[in-house]
Amino acid sequence: MDDNLLIENAFRAMGDDEREPGPQGIRASLRQAAARYHITIDEQQIDRAQTALLDEEPGARSSLLLARYLHRWDHLPAPAWAAGTPPNSLERRTRIYDLLEVDAAFRSRCDAVIPPRLDVNEPVVIADEHQEWLNPSVKKACRFFYWNTYCNQLRGAGWPETSIIELDTITDLIVERLSDPTRREIYRTKGLVVGYVQSGKTANFTAVIAKAADLGYRLFIVLAGTLDILRNQTQRRIDKDLIGKEIIASYVEEGAEHDYAHDADWDSFVSHGCLPSEEGLFDWQRLTGSHEDYRRLGRGIEALEFTTHIPGRRYNDPTNLAKVKARLLVVKKHPLVLRKLAADLRALRGALHQVPAIVIDDESDQASIDTSRTTDENRQRTATNREIVALLQQLPRAQYIGYTATPFANVFINPDDEEDLFPKDYIIPLLRPQGYMGVRDFYDFGVQPEGYESNERAYIRRVVGNDEEPGNLLRAIDSFIVSGMIKLYRQDRGVRTTRHHTMLVHRSPRQADHRDDYDLVVRLLEEAGYTSRQGRERLQRLLETDFLPVSHAKGATLPLPGTYADLHPYLGKVLDLIGSTGACIVNGDGNHIDEGAPDFDAPGRVWRIVVGGTKLSRGYTVEGLTISYYRRRVKTADTLMQMGRWFGFRQGYRDLVRVFIGTQEPDGARKTADLNEAFRSICMDEEEFREDLRKYSQQRDPRLLPREVPPLVASRLLLPTARNKMCNARLVALNFGGEFIERTLVPHGDEKNARLLEQMLESCETSSRRFWIKLGRATRNIDAVVGTWTPAGVLRFLREFQWSTPAAHGMFEPVLNFLGGKMGDPGILQWRIILPQVESMHAPWTCAGQRLSVAERARDEFRGDGRYKAFSDPAHRAVASKLIGATPDQEASPELLELMDPHQGVMLVYPCRAPGEKGGPPAIGFTLLPPANLLPNRTKFTVTSTVS
Repeated sequence: MDDNLLIENAFRAMGDDEREPGPQGIRASLRQAAARYHITIDEQQIDRAQTALLDEEPGARSSLLLARYLHRWDHLPAPAWAAGTPPNSLERRTRIYDLLEVDAAFRSRCDAVIPPRLDVNEPVVIADEHQEWLNPSVKKACRFFYWNTYCNQLRGAGWPETSIIELDTITDLIVERLSDPTRREIYRTKGLVVGYVQSGKTANFTAVIAKAADLGYRLFIVLAGTLDILRNQTQRRIDKDLIGKEIIASYVEEGAEHDYAHDADWDSFVSHGCLPSEEGLFDWQRLTGSHEDYRRLGRGIEALEFTTHIPGRRYNDPTNLAKVKARLLVVKKHPLVLRKLAADLRALRGALHQVPAIVIDDESDQASIDTSRTTDENRQRTATNREIVALLQQLPRAQYIGYTATPFANVFINPDDEEDLFPKDYIIPLLRPQGYMGVRDFYDFGVQPEGYESNERAYIRRVVGNDEEPGNLLRAIDSFIVSGMIKLYRQDRGVRTTRHHTMLVHRSPRQADHRDDYDLVVRLLEEAGYTSRQGRERLQRLLETDFLPVSHAKGATLPLPGTYADLHPYLGKVLDLIGSTGACIVNGDGNHIDEGAPDFDAPGRVWRIVVGGTKLSRGYTVEGLTISYYRRRVKTADTLMQMGRWFGFRQGYRDLVRVFIGTQEPDGARKTADLNEAFRSICMDEEEFREDLRKYSQQRDPRLLPREVPPLVASRLLLPTARNKMCNARLVALNFGGEFIERTLVPHGDEKNARLLEQMLESCETSSRRFWIKLGRATRNIDAVVGTWTPAGVLRFLREFQWSTPAAHGMFEPVLNFLGGKMGDPGILQWRIILPQVESMHAPWTCAGQRLSVAERARDEFRGDGRYKAFSDPAHRAVASKLIGATPDQEASPELLELMDPHQGVMLVYPCRAPGEKGGPPAIGFTLLPPANLLPNRTKFTVTSTVS
């Protein structure tokens, strides 16, 4: 027996599970393993085996085994052998070393080779109570054949053991919140799993499928995006990593080829050695193929029959489930496809209500959301939502799991609509994966480091002006060339990285623009002159002024050329790999240039500049993406976040990633948008949302529930999601600091509002003032009654103020929440009350013993709801801005300047009437201007039920 097998048997006896014995003396365990196989082993062999455990050669079998067990022991929550040491701590690692009985030299070297992870966060679960069923006894009785096979597949793909441990932990949290598949009572759960953009959500739900199948679920429907290319990618991933060669080949007729006969990675597909059913396990039945979505089964309907093996027992009895195949359908999220599946389910004989099923909805915030605005009595759901709801109704035991990186639309679903897809049972944010390059890697939160140590300076390149300006698209293409050369340089020095190398150009959703962009990319490549002296000098400058300084500043440990001369030999190979055109278009027109969307699973390498729009912005993975050129303006945070295809895993080249992004993009007739600032704002929103989920889930008692999540959704610059997905959302708080607030749905002749104003004027000292302010070249003289009031007094006035409609009162609620401190202290020490005295056709009005002018203000006849067009005018607003110190350079009279205070708010008050109105008190209009503050510029929402 060789040393590796001896070590494996020694560690297998210790176990890596909470139910197993745990770490024991290494030398004694090696002797016991040898004795079990009747092998004589001497101390020299034991020394050699123990030394092999810390072999630093890549892929060394013994050290990988030690890492696997060490990390699992580090991570276990509370095994008996741990003697109370907390998981993922130095105390836990010391306890493990003590039990392994290793000396100080071994411990020191082991910490260097396999350091303990001290930065592991506990997963967050937002959930109500659930019925416990996945207990230790159930786990111990289950063989977990497909789960263990999947773990081994991930190890073979290079996944670190710590990532597999985290996957195991988080998927346990998901699966235990499903209903027990053998449960007699029917109970459906609906949940949401929140990942990161391009972060491996497919790997997570494949793991859920594996575990759930091992535990008894027998029907899996994966709604894999809205495009064929996404469905095909997902089908292949599950087939490759879970279903396996033997099962894929078993459904092929004699003489025919299976789906992946020409797949370059067929050798790396899972192999079970034989059909699992030959070993007493269950097989899979695939009802969709690598390029074949679900079709009506017709006479082949028996492929979907759910028949019991033991008559008289329910289908989901454990003895039946152990004998039947698990069905897998990976379908496009399209109403027509879902209707075909529903029709076949209706045609089945057998008890669908007994079938334990799981519906996994990938990108669940896209297409799945009901965006109809009809009332409950006339409910007409949008098409895809209607078909998903109907599918769940046909499968009463189906558990719904939504997956998304942008959950805002999902949490705004009406939680009181029992048929809809609100995640009523749980929301589980995934942990940030090891090796993932995400929002926090592109921006600096807090103090910005100097030079290229700043993430933003290192990876973001601002684009202003025409694409053809030298610093824009051409520089991005040059960066694509240089980064490709560095990749080849590293590969020659043993660095493992993806075989693909790509660049993204995303400027517009319009297909006509894609053709223009493609033509421009091809032309710039042709004119770049990379083999000329001028082209070489341009690449050399880019290497020396950009790539080398960034890589050094970011602490890259990967090989780097010393000079351009070291890199130049790779230029020819890069140009050959890119080819004659170097570009392709990926969009939805069905007429792709350069033989269509790149097939990253085919033999060979894909080295292309990929031009496209919407098809590239949702779920589709651009393998090897290194350079991104992005100039597309969008209006909502979730859409913009999904555009970030540059987020993801960049093993071996994360220091080479660059994002060229527009900072002055046209946005309407006269405005421009800074896409970099927009990305920064949504990145901060996402980080704070996840941190709020963690904070409130751990600090609340009782626990935070899914229906309480919407108020944690906030937005700085963009709406969280599209307006039609927010039909149940209601704004509850906003930072109004430094912004004018004017609502004009106020009633005419309202006695209560008149009394409120009278009480206010009686409560604060008032005086008549005259001052002037400069507006452009003109000087405006203003007479006003001026007073000072407390924040509590103004807030009381606003809370008691009467609006024309209940809806108007609801619209004012965010202002009250802000002034009442729900966003934090607004920083208002006092309010300056200004009643401008204006010339008017209306007679003055006596209030609190003062004769006040009554302004004439027109109503908005177009709206038809009686609201006024406006109350304040530009001069009065200028006065208010001056009073809070917002316009320091604006000229004004000394009488006005002496009233300035940056910690006060200003309230402009207007008794007013519309033309021709007479009788009764005037309408009371007002405009508020709170001062600027240090609160985050965030918007917060909640959900309003629409079900009576």
